[in-house]
Amino acid sequence: MPEKPENRLINHEQLILIILLLFALVLRLGLIFTVTEPIDRDAKEYFDIAQNLIAGNGFSINDTEPTTRRSPGYPMFLAGLIAVFGPAPRMLYIFQALINVLTIFLVFLALKYNNVKSPLRLFIILLFSLSTSFIYINVLYAEILTMFFVALILFLSVYPALCSRRWLQSPLLGIAVGVLIFLRPTFLYLPIFILICVVILKIFKPRFPIRNYLVITGIALLTLAPWTIRNYVVFRQFIPLVSAGGGELWGANFEIANRVVWNSVSDIQKYENQRTANHALQNKRISEYRLKYNLDNPEKLNRFLSQQGKAIILAHPFRYTLLSINRLMIFWFSPPMGSTTLKSISSVIFVVTLLLKYSVTILAIFGLWKFARQDFHGAFVWLTILLYLTLLHAATHSIQRYFLPVIPLAYFGLGYFLNTQIFNKPQRTPRINN
Repeated sequence: MPEKPENRLINHEQLILIILLLFALVLRLGLIFTVTEPIDRDAKEYFDIAQNLIAGNGFSINDTEPTTRRSPGYPMFLAGLIAVFGPAPRMLYIFQALINVLTIFLVFLALKYNNVKSPLRLFIILLFSLSTSFIYINVLYAEILTMFFVALILFLSVYPALCSRRWLQSPLLGIAVGVLIFLRPTFLYLPIFILICVVILKIFKPRFPIRNYLVITGIALLTLAPWTIRNYVVFRQFIPLVSAGGGELWGANFEIANRVVWNSVSDIQKYENQRTANHALQNKRISEYRLKYNLDNPEKLNRFLSQQGKAIILAHPFRYTLLSINRLMIFWFSPPMGSTTLKSISSVIFVVTLLLKYSVTILAIFGLWKFARQDFHGAFVWLTILLYLTLLHAATHSIQRYFLPVIPLAYFGLGYFLNTQIFNKPQRTPRINN
């Protein structure tokens, strides 16, 4: 009897997986060796801090003055690589490519441990390998490393050996959440958000167990202690992570009374053009504020802009609500990276790519919802990450790359949903004719 195609895939799954991961790596190395990206803006600051750490100049951008402008995690990661392999950007990009491939592998394991069939999990790995999110391996941003740690949290949440050892799983999840905070300041209030969700659930479900989640949030907050103490010693101010946040809140809403508060979700280029124009005006306003209010350091400026941003929101609640809904749609349904190039090549290719991206997103949402219904405790931590990022960026600003941490969860959700639809359909009871 000939071997079934599914059994053939299962028997050769390891080989096929290795081929797919090598294909993903070659694809990423091809980008690194064919496209040269300038090290500017955010990337330059990360790179400068890393080199200053290696040179013994401390956590500084300009060689002399310590800074709280950037989170410490990514510059320290770069500093470690530079200390071993030197400052050649291409070598740093290669390591980011390896981390990105490892992220894909973690999603594969998460699907495997949730009994997603072999053909589907291999198909998801192929899709993930082709996702245009990998273009960020070629820039010195924290997104690739952030994606990896979200995938790690997903894996830690569903790995059977840890699910039966909560005493080990909870501390590991707490450490992973703490690392996320150090990588991106947007995760600073994630432990607080988890606590709020836990309290709400406890109110409506008194039997809901909270001990493990208290351990997770406690360890995550504890990881901030050394850096917070450093900031207080250096700046004599309570700065848990960075002197940022207020600027982003103000910058995303400072024109709320004078501009259109709804941008096209399907034409991200118009949204980006609007942001570019706003950025120039923001810099001009900030220069004026510095002189007028004597804002001579980043901490004072951040505090001032935070107050200004809140005042604008309170003055225009309806327009702010409308803009937040628009940004929520942009966060989840903006076109894929490189869509501007696709659109210039062919409008048909652009529409097809857009429909595929929307289909993946919608099916992923259903898959994550299905998994949460079946194993809420296993989904709780990464589910709060998903909700937290969605609400945060809808309330502040939404840029394509801010969706990247959610991508491992999206592909996991897609695979889980397709598996339930294709392989786990309930069988119909045969009708008995009287």
